[in-house]
Formats: sequence, C-alpha cells, structure tokens
Amino acid sequence: MNQRDRVAKLTKTDFAGAFKLACSISDVRERIQSFGWVARYAPAAEVSRVIDQTTKSAGTSSDFYVDTMALAWPLRALHETGHGERISSLLTTALRLSREVRPTASRAEAIVLLIHAVLPHGLRTAAPAITALKATAADSHWRVVRALVDVALLVNAFDQKSAIEIANVIPVEHKRKSAIDRISGGETLQPRPFFW
Repeated sequence: MNQRDRVAKLTKTDFAGAFKLACSISDVRERIQSFGWVARYAPAAEVSRVIDQTTKSAGTSSDFYVDTMALAWPLRALHETGHGERISSLLTTALRLSREVRPTASRAEAIVLLIHAVLPHGLRTAAPAITALKATAADSHWRVVRALVDVALLVNAFDQKSAIEIANVIPVEHKRKSAIDRISGGETLQPRPFFW
C-alpha cells in the first residue's frame, strides 16, 4: 500500500493523522492527490487549510503533467464538500501549470481530468478548462482528438449546443463528424468518480 492509499484509508477516521501523513509525502503527485482525499473527508472548518497546502505543493515537481492532473482530486473534493467557491482559484492554478505540459497530447489528457473533476459543479465552473482544452485542437494527435470527443460527450449531459461547439474544433474530420452525430443522438458520458 502506497502512502496515498494509506492517507485515503486513514482520512475517514483520523483527519489530523491523515493530514500529517499527506504533508510528509515527498512525491508531489501523491501528496496532492492525498490532500484531495483529506479535503474530501475533512471537517468543514479544515478544508481551507488542506487546500492552502495543496496550492503550495502545486508546481513544485519537475513534471507539470503530474502536478496538473493530481489537482483533479482536491478540485472534486471542493465540489463534494460544498466548498465550490474555492474551485475557481485552484482551477486557475491547475490551468496555469497545464500550459507548461509537453507534449500537447499530455496537456489535453491532464485538462480532461480537471474537467471530470469540476464539471459536476456546473458547466460555467468548467468553462475555463474547456477553453484550455479547445486550445489544444491545433494538434491532431489521437490523444487530443480523444480528449475533445470525451469532453464533448461529458458536456452533452449539460448542454448540447456547448457540446457541439467543442466537437466542431476536433481536428480530424471523420472523428468530428462522428462526435457530432453521437451528440445529436443524445449520447453522453458521466464524470468519473475520484473517491470511494
């Protein structure tokens, strides 16, 4: 069992112990994901302290991909604990880091995970991440295409017009047409879970 898994188990019964363990994790991805678990099960009065530590950790590794994608866990925790007012600031941090992720296909994958995390809070909350993802469409790598298709289907559960706008930027014509057909047919995807 890695330290993140230990935190995930401990946080349900011992906030102080889980927070202390999370703070001690040297691997930045594991530390940030652990803070997400701690925030998800923390007493309401402690969530801000956990998110403050998360923000301090973000961008401290040499791999902005892992820092960016790991922020999905605390972002979802903010939604699930009723602290949605903190999402925008942390999402801004995540998107700032994502601009440094190379190659573009990896940036697209990291942003998709952020969208999975914040979309349950509403389309407006997710809009900055969706805009960042659409900006990757200049690259026709299959992972970029997959990211755009998946997010179009996620958004289709909220608003078909917005879903079609995303699909329209898909850089591969047959994938773009297929996605638009799927959206028009009512197909949707649901955001993934982050905690169990």
